[in-house]
Amino acid sequence: MRRILAVLLVLAASAPLAPGPAALAGAKKAPPRMDLKLAQDPPKAAVGEDFRLSVTVVPPEGIKLNRYPGITLEIAKAPGIALSSKTAFVGSKKPITDPEKFGFHEIPPLVLRGKVEKGRAGTRYLEATLKFFYCVKKSGYCAPGEQKVRLPLYVR
Repeated sequence: MRRILAVLLVLAASAPLAPGPAALAGAKKAPPRMDLKLAQDPPKAAVGEDFRLSVTVVPPEGIKLNRYPGITLEIAKAPGIALSSKTAFVGSKKPITDPEKFGFHEIPPLVLRGKVEKGRAGTRYLEATLKFFYCVKKSGYCAPGEQKVRLPLYVR
């Protein structure tokens, strides 16, 4: 019995305390949350009226967004709204070779255009996914990011 206990203690003492490479591979760093600034024209759209919704992405301090592969806003749901396109994009679809031009110096707004088809006055919400590629200025760490967003659309 003592011999079995001694073997178990030796095995327990030799077990690694840190997680192995397989465990670390599953641990993904969460992307930073982007703030959004919205501007709607007209400020309140009527049923049957065209509107323009500008969405400006504001990264947190110390984060830079890359022009390639760009920033994409994909609309999943838009109840009672006819959009001219369910996707808005800013950036470059072609790789950039000049490191000075990798990141946005100023991020242009993502623009959605559409028409309010039906419904009554109030706030409608567009369910969307924001996709981007970011870099941490301090460490140089870069990775793709994605975040679910709800965009308000005001209807009169």
